[in-house]
Amino acid sequence: MSEPTVSTIIPAYRAQATIRRAVDSVLRQTLVPEEVLVVDDGSPDDLVAALESYGDRVTLIRQANGGVASARNLGIERSRGDVIAFLDADDYWEPTRVARQVRIFQEHPEVGLVASATFSEPLGKERVLMPWTYPYHDRVLVVAGEAAFDLATKIVTSSVMVSRRGLANHRFEMGLVSAEDRDLWMRLVLANPTYIVGEPLATLVLEENSLSRSGTDLDWTNMLRVVHRFRDVLGRAGLRKWEAYVYRNWAAAQLGRGRPEAAVPIAWQRLRRQPFSLEAWWILVKSATLACTW
Repeated sequence: MSEPTVSTIIPAYRAQATIRRAVDSVLRQTLVPEEVLVVDDGSPDDLVAALESYGDRVTLIRQANGGVASARNLGIERSRGDVIAFLDADDYWEPTRVARQVRIFQEHPEVGLVASATFSEPLGKERVLMPWTYPYHDRVLVVAGEAAFDLATKIVTSSVMVSRRGLANHRFEMGLVSAEDRDLWMRLVLANPTYIVGEPLATLVLEENSLSRSGTDLDWTNMLRVVHRFRDVLGRAGLRKWEAYVYRNWAAAQLGRGRPEAAVPIAWQRLRRQPFSLEAWWILVKSATLACTW
């Protein structure tokens, strides 16, 4: 397979402070993408000024605020590359990211989606390796059922490169805020062989108040919707397991925000699905106790 052309899509909203770091990481690649598309999703800050010095190396596309799914979809429609690399405006890449992943498409033309291991960088702290994808590294993956869902939930968007053939008519679905990426990766993993590069090629920066990392009720509600969308793929046991996973993290998020009264019914839903889990009992009792004392 000849070397495919690469388009990079960066959705941006309130990203003036971070967009240059993201763009610089793209332009410093050992294999620079043919086009870099920044989609301004009705951002109130001045992205034009932030990107002015790049000239024609970066294309700025502007739309009324419609959310990250809408912005990425617009970028896909405007892009011309054989493969599309995604990058969030507050994240950045390692210099060899594009070259390394393009090589996978050349060596394994049947693959539709390539991702990689990822660093996590909490605000103001040293970055650390995220171990989530370790079981899937460095081989062509053809997965189904619960294994496909497990894989899809571990893929970090800023590490993803998809072939246009593999993407086909699939797009990010609007209305699934913070879960639209997992929904799309699940559909693509089911439809295509997948490859996860074991080398960390992207850094997920945990910016304060980042939409995709805020842990709101809407985030977990939408993640639960994604679980239910694939209930037939997961099977009965898998459905209960992933429902419990969502309720566990949702209750923890409520406790972390100092809202034990809101955590109680969520913890109860987790316990209903895992009645023999000591942790589930502990979280419910802790939530109820705190709710009564606050």
